[in-house]
Amino acid sequence: MLQPAKVRLPRVSLGVVVGIVVGGVVGVGATAWADRPTGRSAAIGWPTYDRYCLACHGELGDGHGPAAPFTLAMPRAFTSGTYKWGASDEELATTIRFGAPGTSMPGFDAVLSASEIDNVIRVLASFAPITPVARRTVGSASPASPASPASRDRGKKLWTTWGCNTCHGAEGRGDGAASLAAPPYDLTTLPLHRPRTTDNTIARRFAAATSIERGIQGTAMPSYAQLPEVDLWALADHVVAINAHAKQPDRSSLDRAQIDADRAAPLATGIWSGTGSDAQIWGVHLAPQGPPPASLAPAEASLSAEQCARCHAKQAREWRGSLHAAAGSPGLYAQLDHGQPDTCRRCHAPLAEQMPGKDFDPSLRAEGITCASCHLRAWTRNGPPNLSDSLLAAPGYPVQQRAIYERGDFCMPCHQLPPRNAVEGKPLLNTYKEWIEGPYMRRGIQCQHCHMPNREHQWLGVHDPATFRQGIKLTVTARHTERGASVVAQLANVGAGHYLPTTPTPAVWLRIQLYTADGAVIAGASGEQRIGRDLYFKDGWHQRADTRIPPGEKRTLAQAWQGGRSKDASFARVTVEVHPDDYYEGFYVARLAEHPPEAIRAQYQQALAHARASHYVAEQRDVALESAL
Repeated sequence: MLQPAKVRLPRVSLGVVVGIVVGGVVGVGATAWADRPTGRSAAIGWPTYDRYCLACHGELGDGHGPAAPFTLAMPRAFTSGTYKWGASDEELATTIRFGAPGTSMPGFDAVLSASEIDNVIRVLASFAPITPVARRTVGSASPASPASPASRDRGKKLWTTWGCNTCHGAEGRGDGAASLAAPPYDLTTLPLHRPRTTDNTIARRFAAATSIERGIQGTAMPSYAQLPEVDLWALADHVVAINAHAKQPDRSSLDRAQIDADRAAPLATGIWSGTGSDAQIWGVHLAPQGPPPASLAPAEASLSAEQCARCHAKQAREWRGSLHAAAGSPGLYAQLDHGQPDTCRRCHAPLAEQMPGKDFDPSLRAEGITCASCHLRAWTRNGPPNLSDSLLAAPGYPVQQRAIYERGDFCMPCHQLPPRNAVEGKPLLNTYKEWIEGPYMRRGIQCQHCHMPNREHQWLGVHDPATFRQGIKLTVTARHTERGASVVAQLANVGAGHYLPTTPTPAVWLRIQLYTADGAVIAGASGEQRIGRDLYFKDGWHQRADTRIPPGEKRTLAQAWQGGRSKDASFARVTVEVHPDDYYEGFYVARLAEHPPEAIRAQYQQALAHARASHYVAEQRDVALESAL
């Protein structure tokens, strides 16, 4: 598409193209799944399973949790009773404690106690009977002292003798048997998946020998228990050598097969990609509420947040200042009024009554993501468990308490796009995937912990300076050199459980400027780095750069100057400046350059002014230059 002069960003709305696919997020549609058995939900281990396991393995234990379309390797289906690395309590506990390298299965050793893990295993057994398989142990029971010395040359010969190459290929690339439903993975690039306490060479050797001797249940990999122990260890040595340069994959990316498979499949009708009782409500598009039941008082029979505020005053006050309340914004309706395809409302104004049609209620148009969007289905109020004791019970007021309100997958439908939407391996909106793979999910920290503390309804994020500051740490070193000066600024993501910033909309600018002792700017002694995901649209989405900061990592801006006035520098000023709506600033400018009708022009002008007013300086620090001596 053509771009106006001097406008760097495209005229295509991120929301419009996102909306084309977000309405078809992979899901289960309107399938009527059976409710969770009462006995299982009441089990002592169920709350732990719900918080740590359900997102991937599902409420029904079928491996179809809401996170399943985004994981590296499909989650285990507990309904089969088959477990790749063994089904004894000890083997299952090892998997839960240490995870599976190279997959999305994390280790929970730091957060779950032995009794909690044991209780989770009891939940797994409730999905299908678990039958441990009796096996001998390879050499020593400890990987610290394998029974046989290394013998890679012998193992290389045995690789062909025992037919390992038939499936795994001559070089171990997993290309030996294309007919297998689940072909062996590439040993040359992916780490050995078998759970282990550590990942040194000895541990890998033991993991390889154990898999060769025991086989991998549920796959084409058989047991080679008949081999002499010396041959088992020799084959393990060859596998370790093949696997020597394997690396952990980029956990925030999807593999090519996932993306291609999703693009080849028809768009699903669901918007929440899980199975179980929650899918009956969140796995389908919002239907009109219909006539209110006679038991509801007039105020209770309203869809407006202003009526909700009569009883939920605190939540309504918080919501009014939130981005959710502003989601039905001038920028959104300027696009829709200008003839853009109406694909954005699925997230920005999701009620059926907010959309043009026979159920349209124009009074709800500007309420955006209103209370009913998240809490009302067929006039039944849904909410989190443990409702506040301060709420007076209302007769005839149908209420359902659901655990999903305290899980991150409740936020997923609007904060994660499907694999088909990937650009450079990552969907345009990838926040849920980033959280799954990050440090918080494995600790049981959900989206709500940070964005809805104490169940507050503000959903603070990158638009709020205080919230952004809590997520960053700035480190600066500045010194004189023999010929000038040098400054190194590092910005770390220390508080966000996803990339910082997570969406393509914001941009963070890390800037350095040298000054003299009297505060004068030294011309030419400056530098800056844009931190964010820089996308543009031209016959599809493309990515210029992705400089976002993963959880626990940092971005570095290093600058050095020689000669001129750089030798007179006294201090460096380092600034972290945030433009929360950076993408849309360019988009609105481009749209205004098309000279739209006056009413729509006014909407775009209002949206542009609001976006520009959202700029803020998150941190600014003056650092004296250290002496070169």
